[in-house]
Amino acid sequence: MKNKKISQSFLKNYNDYKGKKLCGLKFKAQHFDNLEFPTTLPMDLGNYFEYVATGCLPRNGVKPEPKISYVGTKREAMSTPYVRANESAELFKKIKEAYKIEIVDVGLKLESKNKNGILDIWAEMDGRPCIIDLKYSGLIDDKWAETGWDVESLHYKERLLVQAIQYKMLVKENYGLNYDEFDFLFMVFSSKEVHNVKFIRINIDEDAYRVHENHISSIFKQINAMNIEKDFIPYPSINSCSKCPLYSTCEYKSDIPLIEDVYYGG
Repeated sequence: MKNKKISQSFLKNYNDYKGKKLCGLKFKAQHFDNLEFPTTLPMDLGNYFEYVATGCLPRNGVKPEPKISYVGTKREAMSTPYVRANESAELFKKIKEAYKIEIVDVGLKLESKNKNGILDIWAEMDGRPCIIDLKYSGLIDDKWAETGWDVESLHYKERLLVQAIQYKMLVKENYGLNYDEFDFLFMVFSSKEVHNVKFIRINIDEDAYRVHENHISSIFKQINAMNIEKDFIPYPSINSCSKCPLYSTCEYKSDIPLIEDVYYGG
């Protein structure tokens, strides 16, 4: 097998697997067998929003279509969540004009010796190069969820910020720009309120790049030394197995809760 390069989504899932929060067989199916897993409504809305906003197709290359309510009746119309997504996409275009954002490319694939990634938007804002990552979220003001976008607590949320570090490193490695010569920004749109939008520039300490590169290098070596067909460990649970597309053929699936031990006292 050709050496597997590490994307930010691969990194998040691998960390979940090592923490026994994700089954190894599901991880393998997603990242090595290229099995397409069912999408959720939030994922579908996000893909639709981004397509209308930028024209960029999702990873599977299929044009997102809005969901229709009351099909075949006089009330047939685009469902309300998709109406909001359309309105948010139009608002994005207004924001783009207001900030003098000139889009150079969308869905830009970059890679280096051990990592890769796909930039939503590579652009210039008022003449300065920048990466803009679009998010369409129901957690735009959430302080506690690990994928919540409350700005005051955002610096604690490595699961979100690792994307900024990875993509800035990829741009530097591909285009030779110094980190202080371009920006990374999240533009986060609420899926519940059209006019609740955040535009967040991520400022990264130099040490964070070194830490990230060491982490990526370690995982790159681990992954590419593994026997992909044999080394991943299953972590079954009644909840995760019931929703897994591997369920019907998996010999490790669980249909009942497994006993977990808790130790108390000296």
